[in-house]
Order: sequence, then structure tokens, then C-alpha cells
Amino acid sequence: MAERVIVTGAGGFVGAALCRRLAADGHEVVGLDVSEAAEARVRASGAEFRLCDTTDRAALDQALAGAVRVAHAAAVVGDWGPRALYERVNVQGTANVIDAARAAGAERVVHVSSVAVWGYELQRDVGEDEPPHPCGNPYIDTKGESELVALSKGATVVRPGDVYGPESTQWVVRPLALARRGRLILPGRGDGLLTLVYIDDLVDCIVRVLTVPEAAGKAFTAWDGHAVTVREYFERLARMAGSRVRSVPLPAAVAVGALQELAARVRGGRPDFTRASITFLSRKALYPNARARELLGWEPRVDLAEGTGRVEEWARSSGLL
Repeated sequence: MAERVIVTGAGGFVGAALCRRLAADGHEVVGLDVSEAAEARVRASGAEFRLCDTTDRAALDQALAGAVRVAHAAAVVGDWGPRALYERVNVQGTANVIDAARAAGAERVVHVSSVAVWGYELQRDVGEDEPPHPCGNPYIDTKGESELVALSKGATVVRPGDVYGPESTQWVVRPLALARRGRLILPGRGDGLLTLVYIDDLVDCIVRVLTVPEAAGKAFTAWDGHAVTVREYFERLARMAGSRVRSVPLPAAVAVGALQELAARVRGGRPDFTRASITFLSRKALYPNARARELLGWEPRVDLAEGTGRVEEWARSSGLL
């Protein structure tokens, strides 16, 4: 049955893909985004576009009127920026969305979190009800705080792993651009572990969480369960570009990251990479992911070979290669 579904952060990689799926399923989809530049992408997904800042409760009350289900994907991501911004958008924005959805009478609210809430050392034998592990990183800490807010208010949570696929800036567009210039460089041996999930598989998990009655108020972790080394993943991208992956010793990478951060503070702007990004690419954390399979019947369908094959096809058709 067609329902009115609201997606926040609809101009982002995950938000736009979710809008496409929900619209294809026949729902009346409204995509909210804080940026006017997102309008074309949201409308192309088949959703109605609504300019809305999740930190503006009054605007949310208007935008969410009539919503039956709400998927909250809006967030500040990345490893550089003032903590106050992360707090305002990730934590207060999440509280606003859930409160406005409840006031509108929405039946289900899903908060898109991240496995990053557990940091970089977690092992899979920890259960999915493990609380967040704050570590001083603004993104990790505020995503953890926002997850706790969501669960305390009765929302349902999905924690994606490393989401890749066509149009992914972090995992496809930027590394392919670096590979084309021969600048795809990894810290250390590249033996950090990625917990990948293909975008279509993640969207399928979110849709199930939005609709399966037994999912209400629970947290689900979504990655395909097959850890891949950072080197293996990026070597696949480098081969697409006819290039190679290079490495630098980890201490040297950390030193350069520190210099990049210092320069960014002095001159303004963003560093090309940070010490946090180096830690991110060196992590060995694995995460529990059984609940989605057991309770939702969710099963990832796109393995790494097929997923990167789709990425290459899209990249060539888009002129990135």
C-alpha cells in the first residue's frame, strides 16, 4: 500500500538511493535537504523536494505533516569541522526529526547511524545492543549520541558499514580521481579492514526496517559480513583507472596528516587528509550483523566482485574513467 514517506538528507548518497527505491515501490516520497543544490538529484529520484534544515523544528513540523514513515539520513559526516556543528546537526537534528515525526503521527521513524559509533577496535562477538564507544572524534561521538537519542525516543536504528556503489563520493569518486592522477596512496601496508555494504543492499535493509513490525525500537547493523582489506578494495579501483596503489610508512602518513591539519587551522579550509582518516583506513574492527538476517530476513545480494563491476560500468558511462 502506498504511503507518505519522508527522507531527510535526501540529496546525499544514501538518502537519494533510498528515495529511488521507495518511489519505485510506489510510495509518495518527500525528500528533505538543507541544500538547494540537492533539488535536482532529489527530483530525479522520483521524490518531491522540500528545502528543510533538521535543526529548525518549526520547518520540520510543516515538512513532516502527514508522514506515515520517516527515514532520517541527514548528518554532518567526515573528520574535520567544529564539534558544535556536529552536535547541532547530528544530535539536536536527530531529536528534532523524531519529535516532529511523533507529533505528525508517523508510525515508524528510522535513524541511519553508522558502525563508527563503536570506534575502530570492536570485535564481532560483541552484541548489537552494545552501546556506543566515544573516542574524542566529533563524528563518531555525535553519531553515538544521536543513536542513543533515537533509541530513547522509540525510533529504530540502522548502522551501515562502509557503503559503496555508483555515485559514492567517499568510496568511488574521490579514489578514482586520485587513481587517475597516480596519487592513490595508502598508509602502511593497507591491511586495515573495510566492512562493506553495497548501496542497494543497505537500502533494502532500511526499507525492511521501515516496514517490518518486529523491527520497531531495535538497532540493526548492515554490512555484508565479509571483511575486505583496504588494499584489496582500492587496488580494484586503481585497476579500473589503469593505475596502481602506492603506500607510505604509517609514521610518515601520520606526520603529514598532522601538518595538513596545522596548515588548515592556520590558513582556513579543510586538510586533504587528517590523522583521523589515517586511523580510519588502518582500523581492524569487525561488527556484529546477525539481527537483520534473523529478524528481517535481510541478506546482502551484491558481493564485492559484482559491486565493483557495477561501479566500473557506472564510472565509464559517467566519464570518470
